[in-house]
Amino acid sequence: MNYRLLFIFISFFIFLALLYGVFIFFSIAKPLHYKNPIIEVKESAIRGSIYTEYYKIAKSKKLYGVYLNPSYIDPKKKELFYKLFSIYSNIPVNDLKEKIEGKKGNILIAKVDLKTKQNLIYLRKILDKKRVFLTAENGIRVGYGIVSLDFDRVYPYGDTLEPILGRYKKDERKGDNGLEEYYNELLRAKQDGIKIGYRDVFGNIIYDGNAVIRQPKNGNNLKLNINLLLQRKIEKLLDIQKEKFKAKEVIAAVMDSKSGKILAIATSNRYNPEHIAVNEVKNMKISAIREIYEPGSVMKPIAFAILLENNLVNPYEVIKGYNGKWKPKWRKEPIVDDKPFKWLSAEDVIVYSSNIGISQLVLRLSGNKFKKGLEKFGFSKKSGIDLPYELKGRIRSVRLLNYPVFKTTTSYGYGIEVNFIQLLKAYNAFNNNGIEVTPRIADMPTYSKQVISPKNAIIMLKILRKVVLKGTGKKAFVKGIFTAGKTGTAYVYKNGKYHKDIYNTSFFGFANDKNHKYTIGVTFFDVKAKWPNYFASNSAVPTFKKIVDIMINENLLKVENGE
Repeated sequence: MNYRLLFIFISFFIFLALLYGVFIFFSIAKPLHYKNPIIEVKESAIRGSIYTEYYKIAKSKKLYGVYLNPSYIDPKKKELFYKLFSIYSNIPVNDLKEKIEGKKGNILIAKVDLKTKQNLIYLRKILDKKRVFLTAENGIRVGYGIVSLDFDRVYPYGDTLEPILGRYKKDERKGDNGLEEYYNELLRAKQDGIKIGYRDVFGNIIYDGNAVIRQPKNGNNLKLNINLLLQRKIEKLLDIQKEKFKAKEVIAAVMDSKSGKILAIATSNRYNPEHIAVNEVKNMKISAIREIYEPGSVMKPIAFAILLENNLVNPYEVIKGYNGKWKPKWRKEPIVDDKPFKWLSAEDVIVYSSNIGISQLVLRLSGNKFKKGLEKFGFSKKSGIDLPYELKGRIRSVRLLNYPVFKTTTSYGYGIEVNFIQLLKAYNAFNNNGIEVTPRIADMPTYSKQVISPKNAIIMLKILRKVVLKGTGKKAFVKGIFTAGKTGTAYVYKNGKYHKDIYNTSFFGFANDKNHKYTIGVTFFDVKAKWPNYFASNSAVPTFKKIVDIMINENLLKVENGE
């Protein structure tokens, strides 16, 4: 009896072992006609992100292609496939049918992001359980395949920082305009990844010793110095000011005076890089470096500083004012001032923006010294800011600058062509002990050099402070903050003549507290507001003050008692 029980037990154990063996065999054995080819899967590299301290303002969203051979969908379960695939992919059923019905071979039925890809991987398991897909002759269970395809460039904040940011042109696979183009080599996707190996019965790579895996080399990320909240608030302000003063465009920038870091560089004329309307194409021009214009009286402090460097002026000497109208023999028309003076000090020539005063002073310079001084401040040269296609402007030749008429008009901003960033960079030396710093939008190394002596930079800063305390820039005064700067109002030259009803107006200056020094520029192009609103004192100066107020609210400046 005991032998019989032992025999039954051993027989049952052998039966279970055989059953398990059969199960293992059918699980791992290759089906009839099965081929075990090497397959290759591409993993697309993506472009690097552009970000500020807290926000990504340009990033790449990876795309995946979903490929399907329609002939391997069980005809009885097509409707089930359409319904479930639509739910998991958010693609309407009718759109799916249009892409699939009547098609042969492997076709691309969808481009999806990472989240949808993960949903579809989960769906594949459900579809396999419901046997929606047929099995191929080689024994591989056919369904849809998901491969790394490409990426979309995404700009989460719309038109913010445009056109400075630029855009990505997918068809050309490179940045177009702005930072996207300037730093294209840094940002671009370097090399796609690849996986090569044998496939299993489900068509997936077997990660054994024979598999070859090369990870994708994505583009590098780019960090900006931009304070995005400050940037956006200034953009909204410029939108309002453009309408108020009937200007073609208003631009402004805030730069840390010591480091050259650009905290904000804004324009009223922007566009959404993902959806550029036809009427916005003109906004792709970066006016801060590509709008060349005659700047008007903001050139007077530059001319005055050149005189100081050549020991040709004493700020406290007295200059004849000619009661606001001076007709030297070498002029066809008299030089006039908005405010008449019989006499005024040399520094008051800047404080009250006297064309007559600066004209007399600049005659002390030779054409050669004047031109060299202007070049030392960076005019007629590219500023070096990290943006593409900068125009460098123009200075008259030494021969022309030796003529009194050309020398004097240059001193108050006519006959010289500059861009906005050149002026910002030049003025910055007054707030930085005479040191010129190359502006940087991205967190990249900058360059600096001494353009005037520290002593003369301090003299200029004090004079520009008086412009705010008692001169043409009084509306830039902010209690508890050191503000200083200079106004400029100039007729616009178009079609061979100066238009007496269209103006460019500017204010370049500074806002400092005990721990921070900032250089701030504001320029209005083609102002058509009525008198007296077209003057810089009524347009650019109040805009400067509003920017300083924003900076105080953003804790970038701290109001000090007793300033």
